[in-house]
Amino acid sequence: MSDSVYGNGEAALALSHEPQPIMIGRYLLHRQIARGGMATIHIARLMGDEGFSRIVAAKRLLPEFAEDSEFVAMFLDEARIASKVHHRNVVPVLDVVTTGEEAILVQEYVHGAPLHFLLRTARQTNSRIPLDIAVSIACQVLAGLHAAHETRDELGAPLHIVHRDVSPQNVMVAVDGTARLLDFGVAKATMAAHVTREGQFKGKLAYSAPEQLRGHATRQSDLYSLAVVLWELIVGHRMHHTAQAEVELVATIMNGRLPTITDALTADRDALGPDRWRELQAIEPIIKTGLAVEASERWATAADMEHALTDVVRPATSGEVAAWLKGLGRELIEKHGRVLAAEEASWRRVGTSIQRRLASGTGEPRRGVQASFASAPTAAQSQPRPVAPGRSVSATALIAVLCTLVVVLGIGVVLAIRRPARTAAIEPAAPPAAVPPAAVPPAVIPPAAVAAKPAPVAPPVAPLAAPQPSVPQAIVTPVAKSAPAPADVESPADAQPVPGTPAPTGPSRNPPRQRESQRSRPSQQAAPPKKSTPAAGPTSQPSSAPDPATDCSPPYYYEGQKKIFKPNCI
Repeated sequence: MSDSVYGNGEAALALSHEPQPIMIGRYLLHRQIARGGMATIHIARLMGDEGFSRIVAAKRLLPEFAEDSEFVAMFLDEARIASKVHHRNVVPVLDVVTTGEEAILVQEYVHGAPLHFLLRTARQTNSRIPLDIAVSIACQVLAGLHAAHETRDELGAPLHIVHRDVSPQNVMVAVDGTARLLDFGVAKATMAAHVTREGQFKGKLAYSAPEQLRGHATRQSDLYSLAVVLWELIVGHRMHHTAQAEVELVATIMNGRLPTITDALTADRDALGPDRWRELQAIEPIIKTGLAVEASERWATAADMEHALTDVVRPATSGEVAAWLKGLGRELIEKHGRVLAAEEASWRRVGTSIQRRLASGTGEPRRGVQASFASAPTAAQSQPRPVAPGRSVSATALIAVLCTLVVVLGIGVVLAIRRPARTAAIEPAAPPAAVPPAAVPPAVIPPAAVAAKPAPVAPPVAPLAAPQPSVPQAIVTPVAKSAPAPADVESPADAQPVPGTPAPTGPSRNPPRQRESQRSRPSQQAAPPKKSTPAAGPTSQPSSAPDPATDCSPPYYYEGQKKIFKPNCI
């Protein structure tokens, strides 16, 4: 399969209308620029995100061959093999897209002219290719071949790549003066999934080595083909142009009866001049070695043949090759330039709408699906999809949840640190001693007993604890001596109970308001009893004590934890 990406230059211009672009994978195929026996070549555009696009060349296998597994396997081989070769004189393969209906091979677009077009133009115009230009092109192709022959995989193992189709159709001369080898469609490598059957011939017959005709191509077979190409560049016509049939051509190749460059140019010796003739005589042994029948008698490597050529003839520089190309291939280059300009103008008109259609597609991209934008505006693409809005919302929600968890954990840590102190602060005090009913006559604690008995240590009281419930005030009986008193309990001389007022129970203190009302009244001193017994004495209060419910200082009393306001005081 030897359809060059830029095959027939004139076929690129047989277009009178602007075709509808076709989407295959993430590539937008524009108009056809060449056509071969098995594939068509299109100017294509790689579609990327954020408006990115790039001009590429797409080789599209014809429908009748796209269904043939043999040809599809060759396409895949070309992509795999060429993608491993990295050299300035080799056109890289960027991608391959295959489906049941389509198979395209995407290569870098090289703006220039194919070598076979330049040879034909030179022959038609009766112009000769300068020897230094021919040597420069040959040396650049040899450099690309050497890079392919020496290519290794990612683990360092040699791939033993053999191109097997070195011909003028597969050499592209770019406008910058660089000669580049392309089309590894029939290349052979150890990594190839498509393996040529024993004895099967691949390549162009006129440029094939004898061992290649027998089905055993090696890297020396590529050097044989390059020697034939250089012979035609120097002489100006095909080496086997006189062959009448393939049988005659094969016989000539197998027995090695090939004309030399001096034999082919004998009639033009005077026109060439003595200097040019001496250069031809110096370069003839190099070409003859490359055309040896036995592979072992040829150059060992492409680099060896390249060095031999540069030793006898100074190759032209890239600038000199570019100037020669612009003169000889000006018409083709200008036509290709007009095609590119027309496609760019068309893209600027419809490119924005096409990208919007791609961005608004709702389905998942389907790689390798052909779709015309005229009939399917929302055809799915295999380009990267923009992030859906739901994903952004999910990410925001996740961040919010994480922040909430951090805050909750922080609060938990603070509460855990403060819990021991708060537990100690709100620890309930010892239960108060039983208080006799209000009807029981109160007794006064003897001062001597108070002085003799040490005051117990009061338990800590929570700063924010609510005041303890109180009962009607009464003189503490001897039974309550064991109950601990508050830390700020006043001495018996300072805090005498007032008859008829409620008194706190246990360790609780009087509310501040109640204490002030007690101090504002004249204290009623009771004579100390002789004995701290519950019996009535001269100092005992009369049994008819005022009803606490009718005393409004304070206007409330406590039942358990509940504060109850006296009905007569409201």
